[in-house]
Order: sequence, then C-alpha cells, then structure tokens
Amino acid sequence: MIFTPGESKDSLWQAKLGRRGFIASVAALVGRLGLGPAAELARAEERIVGASSAAQPTGFNPATSLWYTGPARSWLEAMPLGNGRLGAMPFGGVGRDQIVLNEDTLYAEEPGGRTLPLDIAPKFDEVLSLLRAGEYNKADDIATRNWLGRSWPCFQPFGNLYIEGTEGDAREYFRYMDLGEAVHRTNYVQNGVHNVREMFVSAPDDVMICRFEASSPALNLRIRFDSQHPNAQQRATGPHEIAIAGQLPGIALRRTLESVEQNRETWKYPEIWNSDGSRKPFAKQILYDGEVDGRGMRFEGRLRVLHMDGEVRTTSAGLAVSGASEVVLALALASSFNGHNKSPSREGTDPAVKNLATLGRLHNRSYLDLRRRHVADHSSLFNRVALKLDEPAQHAFLPTDQRVASLSANDDPAFSALMFQFGRYLLIACSRPGSQPANLQGIWNVDRLPPWACAYTVNINIQMNYWGAETANLSECHKPFLDFVEEMSASGSSVARDMYHRPGWVMHHNTTIWRDAQPVDWVAHVSFWPMAGGWLCQHLWEHYQFNGNDAFLRQAYPIMRGAAEFYDSWLVEDENGHLLTPISDSPENAFYYIDGSGQQVMGGLAMGCTMDMAIIRELFRNVLWAAEHLHTDDALQQRLRHRSEKLLPYRIGGRGQLLEWFKEFKEVPPRHNTSPYYPLYPGDQITLRGTPELAAAEATLLRERARTGGGFPSAWMAGCWARLAQAETGQAYLERLYATGLHPNLLNGRGDVFQIDANLGAMASTIEFLLQSHANEIELLPALPLAWRTGSVRGLRARGGFEIAIEWKEGQLTSASITSLQGTKCVVRYAGCSVQLDLKRDEIRKVNASLWTKAES
Repeated sequence: MIFTPGESKDSLWQAKLGRRGFIASVAALVGRLGLGPAAELARAEERIVGASSAAQPTGFNPATSLWYTGPARSWLEAMPLGNGRLGAMPFGGVGRDQIVLNEDTLYAEEPGGRTLPLDIAPKFDEVLSLLRAGEYNKADDIATRNWLGRSWPCFQPFGNLYIEGTEGDAREYFRYMDLGEAVHRTNYVQNGVHNVREMFVSAPDDVMICRFEASSPALNLRIRFDSQHPNAQQRATGPHEIAIAGQLPGIALRRTLESVEQNRETWKYPEIWNSDGSRKPFAKQILYDGEVDGRGMRFEGRLRVLHMDGEVRTTSAGLAVSGASEVVLALALASSFNGHNKSPSREGTDPAVKNLATLGRLHNRSYLDLRRRHVADHSSLFNRVALKLDEPAQHAFLPTDQRVASLSANDDPAFSALMFQFGRYLLIACSRPGSQPANLQGIWNVDRLPPWACAYTVNINIQMNYWGAETANLSECHKPFLDFVEEMSASGSSVARDMYHRPGWVMHHNTTIWRDAQPVDWVAHVSFWPMAGGWLCQHLWEHYQFNGNDAFLRQAYPIMRGAAEFYDSWLVEDENGHLLTPISDSPENAFYYIDGSGQQVMGGLAMGCTMDMAIIRELFRNVLWAAEHLHTDDALQQRLRHRSEKLLPYRIGGRGQLLEWFKEFKEVPPRHNTSPYYPLYPGDQITLRGTPELAAAEATLLRERARTGGGFPSAWMAGCWARLAQAETGQAYLERLYATGLHPNLLNGRGDVFQIDANLGAMASTIEFLLQSHANEIELLPALPLAWRTGSVRGLRARGGFEIAIEWKEGQLTSASITSLQGTKCVVRYAGCSVQLDLKRDEIRKVNASLWTKAES
C-alpha cells in the first residue's frame, strides 16, 4: 500500500469513517425513525442482516445525499457515476458487486449509414396542394412513403465489471453518495471485518477508481469483465492487469423485421435484405463482424491494480486478489471513434493505445491524490449553487428509496432541493467539455436495443436536458451540446441542399453521434419535422445571453444565419399574405378533421403549427440582433425584418386557448404534447406583462391539458406555470413527477424505462420558481410555492451576466445579492416593484424586500 507523506492508515480510517461514534449515532437515529428490516436481495447469499442498525453518515445532508440500507437489486436501483465520457453504475453488492459500464461514443453503425436518396421536390407541390385543400392524411401518406429515411442507430452498452468476494451475511450495511463529492461508498461488516468500498469516475484523470479496504487482511476478490456484445473477449495483459475488447454491431435495428417488411421499407436496409426484398441468410435486428463487412466501432476496457498489500494472480478468467486489506483499481475505457464523419472501423483510432496512455499517467499516484483531484474538480462545479427549502422533516432522513415511497404521504420540501441538486449532479456527470452531449439516458444504458435508441431526440428531449445549464451555473456543461449544434449544421447543410434544394441547413427530430440530419422512419406527422435546427440555435443564443462573449457570438452567428436562411426559403404565403411553414406537425400530436368524403378522421400533418412559427420568429429576431451587433449582413437584416412582419401571428381559439395549428381543429386528447407552450417556456415571446392576452391563452391551454402523470411533460408544465406566476399549480407538477415517475435511484421513468430529460427538466423548472430573467429584467421569487415558504439559494445565474443569491422567510424576501460578472445594467423586480441597477464588473449589490439597495464589499 502506498501513502502520501504524513499519512497513516489509522488516520485515513478516522478521517473517513469515525466508525464508533458514527455507529452509535446511527443506531439512535434509526431507532427514532423506525426503519424496517432490510429487503431480501436477488442473490440469497447477499442477505443484509440488521440493516436497521446502520444509517446515514455523520453530517448527512438530505438536500445533497443519497443512501440505502441494501445493495441495488437492478440497474435502476444503482447509483450513476460519470465524468462526461465514462459512465458507471455500481450495485454495491457484498458477495458480488456488479458495475454497469458505458462510454459515450459507443453507437452502432457508421457515418453515412442513414444517408438515402431522399428528395422532396418531385412530390412537394402535390403535398402542399393536398394540405391547402384540407386532405391532411393523403398528404401524410405521400410524405411517409417518399420523404422518410432509416431508423436511427442505437447507443450501445460497454459491459459489466464484476467484483466477487466473500459470500455470507453482512451487518451494518449502507451505501451512500454525497452529490458534492460524487464518490460512491459501500460500508458493511462481514465475519467481524469492517469493509469499505469507494468508487468514483474522475474527469481530471479520465478513469474510474475503485478502492476496497478491510479492517484486517481479509480481502479475497475475483475480478472480471463481461459484455453484451458476443465478440467481446477478456484477456490478461500484464501481471496486474486485464482487458476486454470487442466490436459494436454494424447495425442495431430497433424495428422488427416484420414491421419493416410490412411497411415496404426493406430497400432502406441492404445489410439485412436483398434488393428483391428477400431476407439475407443471417437476417436479424443486430448484426456483427462479417455479417456487416467488418463495420462497427471497436472498444476496449483495461483494468489495472494500482495499489495493494496482498497477492494477485492474473489469468484469462480475470484477476484474483487474496490476503489484502487494501486494493485500488483503475479502469480506462476507450473506443475507435475518430470523429462523427470518419469510419470507426476503417479510419478509427486504437482504443488500446488510448487506454495505455491514460493508465500510464497514473503511475505512482496515491489513491488519496486521485480522490482529491476528482473531488476538487467535481465540487468546483457542484458547489457553485446551494439550495435550502425549509428545515428538513424527520422523514427526509429516511433511506432514499423509502423517502421516495413516502412522498405521497409526507410534505418533504427538502426533497425538491435534493432533486434539483441531483439534476445538476447528473448534468455534470454526463456532459463535460470534450464529451458527447447527454442523450436520452445521459450516458447510462444497459440495452443493445434501448428505448428510443437512447440517442438524441431533438423535438424536445435533448433541449430539455440543457434548459438549466446556464441558470444552474453549469455553463461549461453546455459546451458539448453547443459543439453538437455546430457539427449538425455541417451535416444539415447537405440535407438542405440535396433533399430540399434550399440554402442553409436543416435537421429533423432524431440524430446520433454520426450527426445524421435526414428524417428517420415511421410516419410523416412524427418524423418529418424540419424544425430542430431552429430550436438548437436557441441554445447558442441563450449561452450568449448569459455570458456576453462576442467571440462566441461571432462563432455562433453563421450557424444561426444558416438555419434562418433555410426557413426563409421554406416559408410560403397563405390566402391572407401571412408567411407560414408549408408542411408542419406539432410534435407527436394529432387533431380531428372532416376529410373529402365527409368522415371525421384523425390527422397530424398540417401547415404553420404554432411551434414552427415560434421557433422561426425567435430565430429571425436573434439573427437580426446578432447581425446588427456584429455589423454584418445588411441585406439579410433588411430581408428578415420584412419577413418577420409577415409571419403568421399567434392566435386564440374559441375557448380562449392558444391555437396549436394554423387553424382551429377539434383536438385529440394529447398523449404528452406540450409544444404550443414553446413561446412561453423555454422561449420568451409570451410573457405575463408583455403579452397578457397571449399569456392568458397559454394558461387556458395548460388547464385543458392538465395531466396526472410525470415524465418530461410534467417538468415542462411546471416551468410554464412558474412563468405564469402560478406557484401552487406548477409545484404540484413537480410533486407529481417525483411521486409517480422516479426509480429508487431517483432517475426518471417507470418499469424498465429511464429517461433523463425529466430529471434535468425538473432541475431547470425549479429555478423558474425562484428566479426569472427572460423578460429583460431579473425577477426575484416570481412564483414561490407555499411549501417552500422559507429558504435560501445562492449561485443562480441570470441573463446579462449576473449571479444571484436570495434569502426568504415565511414567503417573503428578506435579502438578495446581485453580482455583475460583466459590468452591465439590469432591472430587478420583486412583488410588483422594480429598480434599475448600473453595476461595474464584479460589483455586488444587495437588495431587500422594498428593493432598497446597498453596495457590498
């Protein structure tokens, strides 16, 4: 075992555990809370005995900590770890611990695999004529048959790491993670020996580190890999090292073969079907190796023993450690990914070379040094923001799974603070500069054919992932998404040219690491949605609004201009001279209409949906402002001003509701559609004071579409109601999301499904209750729920480059401080009053409930 100077093993145990005092206080607390016995686990030999005699560590904070009295029984009970690129979910088992592994570039297929000879020109006039005539389904059928591409490639799991130890009963068990440290800890006593495990995924060192400690030399461990990919093979690569390597599928098709054949789309998949539509001999949904001409991403994982004080043997079966009291392991993962436009099988890099270099940089590094580097890096992001919502009630100290189960029966405002910080934690863990952006599951996945491909759905989901990046003071974590937008604009320009014969760039409602921009398969009123590029540009604009960096604006402006040029060429005139999108759908929603035969039918493809017009109106405005600020493109400025004035306006229907489509239809009760809310939130075109009539129409629509479930729609609706200053209604949506849509590890979903967008969307919406800055002013506590009657927050960000801290008591502001990061003016609003501040860079101004201000040193 290697220590840094001045350290001793005893001092480490005392600093980390304080075990005697801890166990005594724990037992008293658990008795007070009346916790029940531990559950039986899936593996009978891992029975946790006397779980009620252990509880959370000393100093436990219910607003930033997760803890459990038994190991995870499934993936969706494990705790997610990540450094942006590398993901891990340890179960915390005793006789056997499983760690599910992910790496953010592991996608099936290769660049260009989804590029088909699609061309809207031959059928465009016919489709537009049918839409003008009200034959919506006939238009949809033509677009579906002619304008849709392939299913999108699936994000792939890496595999599992197993650590098998001594079987038998364990006492005083708990597993725990403080979100501010991002270190997963498992503690238990077995056969009189106290065992402690710590695991973390380090961004500074780009590895996962695992440390196993025992109070006597009783560690006997067997360590091995496996993978869902059948070609993956484990091997010994050194006296203290093992590796696993394999290759991803060349195709992983989410559709069944029968559904593709029924839809007559076999021509889209030459890997599986012959040109005559017959299946190839090896036809199946997932193809590897020679079945796909050797295509597919290569990957490798390499595990090395860094420190130990026992004996180790390495074989092809894995590592075997015996007679140790400490073992420290380092795991590196890599792929052959070499950019979104290069074949990983033909032009890829060598993952083994990457892993060897990564592990080589750890030479002579102590565990505590690695841990300190990781915690310092993570906490520098996480600790920027602190949120306290009232004093935590007694049930806030329950194990996290029990706390979730008790939500419907207890008031637990501190749980909202925990979910807020958990969302910030997840964004830090799955989106760092240099990584891929967070996908539908962030970075964590166990399936080769995961729900919705676990890729990027860009008609809401990836955008919601990043709604809170700026307001929650995690601007760096926004960068992978901003880089993604730039890469999409390059591939989208080819689709605009070849498929649409138009300038600029375009993309549709799904994509992957290969940045494919064509529509995916399915039906036109879902998949033919050329509005994603405009929505993505909102994030470029938001980043600029919060940071005021003109160098970034100069880089982003050509991307925004390209999207605007496409939409400018895409718009058509209606009979009243308004400009609107010619072929449009309100994402994944439908309406009733009377067709040419006089029958009421359900349709989805139309013209000029409200969301289309909101995105285009917003984009034109932002491009105009940027062009003026950068003193460029005078002719484009003149044209966009003229075109903006002619855009189809927002309209109010017969029930006082904001219309969703270009005309009023009989509505289908929506499954989860929320797109007409875009100009209210996350946009800024509809505001309470700026457009009160439209705000009232949005409120009517929100009330009509009240829902009982959770998921991303509830996160979106919570933010909308906060923008409308309806605190109790909005907060009820957050509570509903938490009570009906969380797994024991706090990830959003039901059954076997997990989607991260609701976690991150709820984080963003929470801020909207406490601070808003979208309406050219900083509003303090604009929608404070009664359940959050007393609290404080610090570190939130506002547009214009401000950092805000707020304290309140019994529903009333007591004080707030505004720090200017750029040296600009702002208007601060609270309770119907406002004051203008003119601050120098780094100047701090405090205000009270009367908005009386004073400088702060």
